[in-house]
Amino acid sequence: MLEKRGFYIIISMIFAIIIFYISSLSFPPAPKKIDLSVYYHFLIFFYFSFFLFLAIKAQKKLKLKHIILALVIGLIYAASDEIHQAFVPYRTCTFSDFLTDSAGIFSSIVLISLLSLRRKSSKQK
Repeated sequence: MLEKRGFYIIISMIFAIIIFYISSLSFPPAPKKIDLSVYYHFLIFFYFSFFLFLAIKAQKKLKLKHIILALVIGLIYAASDEIHQAFVPYRTCTFSDFLTDSAGIFSSIVLISLLSLRRKSSKQK
């Protein structure tokens, strides 16, 4: 159990580092034909919060406190990431990016919660 939790902690930290690194890069304005940033924001925060939630929950029974803690940490990190971008040349702090990050966070937590509840109901049969 501890081995899996440690793995999930390391993976969530790697995603946090990737988020910070990418947010630190300056991208000069360029003509936008296809804006992939929405997909990036959603997916990177989906995976970050997915592994964060697994690290918090570990093998324990799903509880509301696990959900709340993962949401709070994920949302705080998303907000701090947007604030961080405000200080990077050519980057901006936007509420729409925060909302996209939040959608990724909520989606991963809902997915894990549904899978946990499904597994619980199948064990009871």
